[in-house]
Amino acid sequence: MEYLLTLLYTIVFLFILIRAPFFRAEGLSKKTISIIFIVKILAGIIMSLIYTYYYPDRKTADIFKYFDDSKVMYNALFHKPLDYLCMMTGIGNDSPYFNEHYYKIMNNWYRVYESNIYNESHTIIRFNALIRLFSFGYYNVHTVFMCFLSLIGLVALYKASVNLIKNKNKELIFGIFLLPSVLFWGSGVMKEGLLFFGLGVLIYYFCRILNRFTMASLFWIFASLLLLYYIKFYVFAIILPVLAAHLWIALTNNSATLLKYAIVFVLYFLIGLNLHYIYPGFDALDILVTKQHDFIRLAKYTHSGSLIDIPLLTHNPWNFIMYAPLAFFNTFFRPFISEAGSILVLMAALENLMLFFACIFTLFFLNFRKIDKIIFFDFMFIVIFMFTLTGLITPVTGAIVRYKVPALPFFMILLIMLIDKEKMIKKFPFLKFLK
Repeated sequence: MEYLLTLLYTIVFLFILIRAPFFRAEGLSKKTISIIFIVKILAGIIMSLIYTYYYPDRKTADIFKYFDDSKVMYNALFHKPLDYLCMMTGIGNDSPYFNEHYYKIMNNWYRVYESNIYNESHTIIRFNALIRLFSFGYYNVHTVFMCFLSLIGLVALYKASVNLIKNKNKELIFGIFLLPSVLFWGSGVMKEGLLFFGLGVLIYYFCRILNRFTMASLFWIFASLLLLYYIKFYVFAIILPVLAAHLWIALTNNSATLLKYAIVFVLYFLIGLNLHYIYPGFDALDILVTKQHDFIRLAKYTHSGSLIDIPLLTHNPWNFIMYAPLAFFNTFFRPFISEAGSILVLMAALENLMLFFACIFTLFFLNFRKIDKIIFFDFMFIVIFMFTLTGLITPVTGAIVRYKVPALPFFMILLIMLIDKEKMIKKFPFLKFLK
């Protein structure tokens, strides 16, 4: 029954992909987008099989633990539907009653590290509790829904990019949709799928509203920012200053580009460092330091096989700046092949090598003349900040693999923007198929 229902929803979403104008873009045919969607579903099913047979503890497996917790919330719909609505919306659910009857029964509603930053686990539990209305509790149906949402975001990012990067459709399709980590982690019932949805929709409608203001675009910008806040606060915090700087530059005739980025970033960081004076308890440095220390303690407690030594952060801002280069290095290059203790980590290590050689290859065919410099700087800073923050707080290579995934499509777009395609094909005629 599960696979029959999975097939049914796959057919429904394929029909939407073929018919909906949103999924039409230069170089992205109905056949191509359909194949990508099917490949994503297969990747999601493979992920579920890997976690089922190689990581059988459902209480610690990310793809299952939130799905299992959502059953507690969903079951309330049948005997106390108002409780279900309260938990889904977050309205009036912060009380001893809900804690006693629902949240204490779950394994992941609470976390060891709690702050006034929203616990994003709540969002993925609620997502699964919502999809249970259509899935009848079958996990792979959730996979199909997540693949569809993830695909919407990636298509939106592709459409925003293809308008700025001409004659590189095939490269963009691979770089945005088919990079192994993006394909694998973005196709499971995990936060990454929702992240891709939020990031892609945000970038797409932000680019649209710069050309023509509409209330629809404004709505989707705020909706996607809200989703990013509730699914991964650090991504939300990174994207805000980048968009603010872009908007300022766009409204002032693209002058003094790098200076304006620098001013926005400096002001943003100064505000962040002093925000606890306005909102007591919201200390950005303390949150990051505590997050890192808790991450290290948890990794040691669980005897993580992929724990690496990273410098301990302190509440001194210069401490973050001093360790930033090492943090970026760790995120970009690790795990090394020698650190691969599982097939998933080995695949990530091989992908790191591929990305490194892609960078070297790009250096021989650089072309800065035809790129959109503002978009280039936007994506460059997104990659730098995400990689650096990941490396600063994450002491486990297995977690690094996942935490950097949202930045990888932007990284690939940067390389594709920079490479001189004509010069490359002239040097390597066998690449003519890319024309």
